[in-house]
Amino acid sequence: MEKPFDYSASISFMDVREFLPLIDPENLLPQDVLDILLYLFSMKHGFVDRGHELNNTETAWVNGYLFRLKVKSPELFEVENIGSSVDKMAALRHSS
Repeated sequence: MEKPFDYSASISFMDVREFLPLIDPENLLPQDVLDILLYLFSMKHGFVDRGHELNNTETAWVNGYLFRLKVKSPELFEVENIGSSVDKMAALRHSS
């Protein structure tokens, strides 16, 4: 059985400014949230983007899971897995 991908991650506001210079971590847009999540996940071995979509200024969908960029402490985002959608996952399997 395949080991599930570990989506846990965090990033400082300073790192967002350095590695994603077009994003203002203090004023996120929906696209910014998705870009940060995809950046973080792509830094981990084994990540495959099977599909994603914008949601709002705190959350985005990646691979059928809804993630929140939560301000964990001043100047630090932590990724929180809010839940998943069986329908979204099934649609991703059929489109690949």
